[in-house]
Amino acid sequence: MNAPISWIKEYTPISVNAKEFDADMTMSGSKVETVEYLGKDISKVVVGKVLEIAKHPDADKLVITQIDVGSETIQIVTGAANLNAGDYVPVALDGATLAGGTKIKRGKLRGVESNGMLCSIDELGYTKNDYPEAPDYGIYVFAEEQKTGADVVPILKLYEEVVEFEITSNRQDCFSVVGLAREAAATYRKPFTFPDTTVKERAGGNVADYISVSIQTENCLRYAARVIKNVKIEPSPLWLRHRLTASGIRPINNIVDVTNYVMLELGQPMHAFDIDNIARKKIIVRQAREDEVFVTLDENERKLDASVTVIADPEKSVAIAGVMGGENSKVTAGASAILLESACFSGVNIRNTSKRLGLRTDASSRYEKGLDPNLCVIAVNRAANLIELLGAGEVVAGVADDYPNPKKEVAVPYTRDGINKILGTEFSEKEIEEYLSLVEIKAENGVAAVPSFRQDIERAADLAEEVARLYGYDKIPVTLAGEATVGKRSQKQIIEEIIKNTLVSLGFCEAMSYSFESPKVFEKLLFPKDDRNTVKIVNPLGEDFSIMRTTLLGGILSSLSTNYNRRNEDAALFELAKTYTPRTGELPEERLALAIGCYGGNADFYTLKGVVEELFDKLGIKTEYAAANIAHMHPGRCAAVTGGYFGEIHPDVSKNYQIGERVLFAHLDAEVLLSNADLSRKYKPLPKFPAVKRDIAMLVPEDLPVAEIEQAIREKGGKFLSEVRLFDVYKGDQVEKGMKSAAYTLVLRSDEKTLTEEESSGTIGEILKNLETKIGAKLRS
Repeated sequence: MNAPISWIKEYTPISVNAKEFDADMTMSGSKVETVEYLGKDISKVVVGKVLEIAKHPDADKLVITQIDVGSETIQIVTGAANLNAGDYVPVALDGATLAGGTKIKRGKLRGVESNGMLCSIDELGYTKNDYPEAPDYGIYVFAEEQKTGADVVPILKLYEEVVEFEITSNRQDCFSVVGLAREAAATYRKPFTFPDTTVKERAGGNVADYISVSIQTENCLRYAARVIKNVKIEPSPLWLRHRLTASGIRPINNIVDVTNYVMLELGQPMHAFDIDNIARKKIIVRQAREDEVFVTLDENERKLDASVTVIADPEKSVAIAGVMGGENSKVTAGASAILLESACFSGVNIRNTSKRLGLRTDASSRYEKGLDPNLCVIAVNRAANLIELLGAGEVVAGVADDYPNPKKEVAVPYTRDGINKILGTEFSEKEIEEYLSLVEIKAENGVAAVPSFRQDIERAADLAEEVARLYGYDKIPVTLAGEATVGKRSQKQIIEEIIKNTLVSLGFCEAMSYSFESPKVFEKLLFPKDDRNTVKIVNPLGEDFSIMRTTLLGGILSSLSTNYNRRNEDAALFELAKTYTPRTGELPEERLALAIGCYGGNADFYTLKGVVEELFDKLGIKTEYAAANIAHMHPGRCAAVTGGYFGEIHPDVSKNYQIGERVLFAHLDAEVLLSNADLSRKYKPLPKFPAVKRDIAMLVPEDLPVAEIEQAIREKGGKFLSEVRLFDVYKGDQVEKGMKSAAYTLVLRSDEKTLTEEESSGTIGEILKNLETKIGAKLRS
């Protein structure tokens, strides 16, 4: 909703500037989007009087004028052909700025000095629609004598501060200047004056002699009309055109402009009919006939159906209710009498009609929100008042009004304690009544009488909101709503956060991919045919989104492929999301999984191994590795680990995803990580006593995993063994065929004393004995 501040000030005497108005209205609940300063660019444009006009010596289409600008007489060269001596015109002086920021400077035209420019209305930022008296081509000439040297901006009303409000749909009353002025009055504690709606019925006769009104549909709540005789259709005065233009509506003529003015001012759409085109002096509001054809004011033929509400006479439809009038009843220059319509229609019906016809207007956008039927007669009286004020016609006595179910004020009960409990305040009964009175809600003895224009207030909580915004949200003390509770993350959320933070700290970015996949992904991933059981979607968007993913691998590889093909030298991504595994006769199993993928940056198998180890260390999970053979992973460069696997992607899979780099990937069952995570940390002091280090080298079978060797060492290490480190594995001529040499550093330490030679040697002896008996290890000499 765009509203000129000067129009609002007409009903509420506020004195703040636009910036303060913006802040104050927003804080009281009427959010301001922007403030536009129309005409702010125009400067040093004054009234000048044409004293002389002479031909240019070197140009047939130019003339040399002498212009009195008050303080001096200046010479200006112009090509305008509509000037006469004695005319008063807008003059842009040397250094002036016009609409759009155009600068005017002194110069020469065909060798003759010109000290400024004479202005057309276009150069001042407006059009002939805004100033009908302006010529189609040429300089704007004032119709009356003006003071030379006077600033043209206030004379032509070129400057205006226009506020754009963001009005919520439940505040229908604020889609009007009056509604916003009422809010401004409440915000600044100023008196509010309603526009003059008194009507002087000078035409004689009675409205019943000219028209009758009948509502024959539940989609019309009220229909009111007045008759205006002796109509004079002409351009509206400058003040009215200026307000319409500033609000974003193009002026047309005085009758149409009045209906638009009232719509902006009161929020009630209106329409004018040529009464001579209304058959049998009767207006009927009914549903359209099936396949009825109707030509609207925009000269488009529209096919209606029974869901559309129309305004009709006994012979034909004359308007689509709440949307647009008809070509067959529009007001033309020859009209001698008009019918002014002010009605209230069902918001739902108007919205459906507008959508069905693809026709949305300023009127329909207001009706859609649901209007107050009590506003109808007020609006038609205001329009009649303005028509009389403009001398555009004479008003016939009476209003034709059909109002089947009059709407009354709503009584909303409330309690002081209830409102204070909602707000966390301690307002007295009197204070609550005073705040509500600011918005014309009469509260007394625990009952609030809500005026019909406030359709958004239905319960005590709505009243509390009114009190809060008028008191000031920023002034309400901070209190707990209800009993105090302490919120915290669950164990699952904590572990998920640790996983994400750890990977981000290691240089990985979180990725998100669709849960839907294409069945073709299994071919690209080289999955065995017996490992392609999926959950199929009943109504997929297409084949590419027809199954639920069973692995996060496809999503990560697609993202890495995008990065690679956009020439990113390296990429490191992870995704923590669900996979879906089908189960017979049951809903699919949804398991949380973690995928980690990267390429570039000299990353290799051991890079990813370090990432996995760091993650497991943060989660307090002991890491155990084993060789793994997985179809989509590189043979010999893949390891199984607690809850999953990691390693290098098979080169064929990388090729299928058009990635020309070594791709490292890990897939972990996050459910396993969640269940095995141990976030407890115990303090252990630094050792006080020295350690004993012993290196041992042994011969073991070549295919024996070193993990089994370490397990055998730890089994007999007892309480003194604190560390086991593998530092060498050797295969070659120095050892017999089928064997390998594995060398370890063993660290022995006691927290209570310095170990004796007997104690340390005894522990080493037990370890060597267990290695020999359990795995057949032989100590190398």
